[in-house]
Amino acid sequence: MERSTHSGTDAAGSYGRAVDYQEKLPRRWTIITIAVVAGWLAYQGSILLPEDSTVWFVMLGLSALLVLVFNAVPLSKRIYHRIRLTDGQLTVGRETIAVDSLTAESIRQARAQPTDAEFVASLAGRSREELAELQRRSRETRSPRLVGGGWSVPMGMDQIVVDTVQGDSLLIATHDREALLEALARARQV
Repeated sequence: MERSTHSGTDAAGSYGRAVDYQEKLPRRWTIITIAVVAGWLAYQGSILLPEDSTVWFVMLGLSALLVLVFNAVPLSKRIYHRIRLTDGQLTVGRETIAVDSLTAESIRQARAQPTDAEFVASLAGRSREELAELQRRSRETRSPRLVGGGWSVPMGMDQIVVDTVQGDSLLIATHDREALLEALARARQV
């Protein structure tokens, strides 16, 4: 299953303008929950309609609320963490950042950063003293700002940290880390 699409090549004089990238978010959970609830509503409709239509309409409303609750995280991912890179502009959710405002060095460093799974695995082999030292150092540094909004990186998403030329650190939640970093590197001509 292809999660992202890439097209275009960098043309001379169009700094990152020819790079086109869009990250597609998974839809499997949303489709499954809607299909299960719709099947259940159809079954109940065959039993209740037309005599008990009021009961069926109440069930319809409660089912719509249930689908909304079950799909709150995927919906928030669509609002706050959808990633597009076109015309030299990186759009994450509702926020847009110029690609030239990202430092080339931070994009190179982001490629070398471990994934969340690799980081957790590396922590498992450390002693309590090493973990305490890491925690102390992490408190001293300023946390990067999550781009797009939200409180934290949603479950099932990876993260990268890049810096701007103004010195701000930005945290970007992504489903396809390698494809995003490749598109950023091509757009920034790293």
